[in-house]
Amino acid sequence: MSSEDLHRERLQRERRHFEQRADQFDEPYWAERRPIALHRRQMRTRALVEAASGGGALVLAHMLEVGCGTGNHTEWLVRQSEATVVASDLTTGLLRRARSLAPDRVRLAGADASCLPFRNESFDAVVGNAILHHLALERAVPEMLRVLRPGGRLCFAEPNLANPHVFLMLKIPWLRRLAGATEDETAFLRGRIRRTLEGLGLERVTVRPFDFLYPLVPRRLIGALDRLGRALEATPGVREIAGSLLISGEKPALRARS
Repeated sequence: MSSEDLHRERLQRERRHFEQRADQFDEPYWAERRPIALHRRQMRTRALVEAASGGGALVLAHMLEVGCGTGNHTEWLVRQSEATVVASDLTTGLLRRARSLAPDRVRLAGADASCLPFRNESFDAVVGNAILHHLALERAVPEMLRVLRPGGRLCFAEPNLANPHVFLMLKIPWLRRLAGATEDETAFLRGRIRRTLEGLGLERVTVRPFDFLYPLVPRRLIGALDRLGRALEATPGVREIAGSLLISGEKPALRARS
């Protein structure tokens, strides 16, 4: 079977999995159905926007969100930036849900991340929450770079394989099924994903462990455990087992000819 056939089968599995979950649940991910979900969306989209703007140094006019799902993170990307956001997803059922939430400055698009229907250099940033680990990076990352302007940034929040919960969920079959993991999804190790992205053409790649807030935290403990989590993120060694990795990199800027 050719690599193209294998890729097509992978896309079909992903689409089928999420179409089924769109029929079964309001949210396809169990963590998004917990009381802490709103707080985590705000925290994660704030981190993505800050990374995408280079800490406020870059103007974000047009931003592409890959894997928008039901649009819950899209809403907060818009609230925390001035950008016009194109929110894309492979799954029709999830996009239907996203349309009911989409605020102003959002355009929805059905799209495969490995074959994006956008012109070259259309966006200042490409961002996403928990989506890279579903993708064939060698296909998707070059497409994201194609639609980024020179100097634009790619920023994603992804599961950290060094986190004990993430590791066990992916390695124990019944936990994978319980969590609703797809057949092809994985998680990333900090050093390995940095080298992979550099090999695919990104510059100034940084990977920072963050988010110690476990999705089952009760509402009354969110504030205290959020403060503790931020302290752990600043603690060498301990921070390496945070639940997620904040990944960012830059498309090479055009260099003047000598």
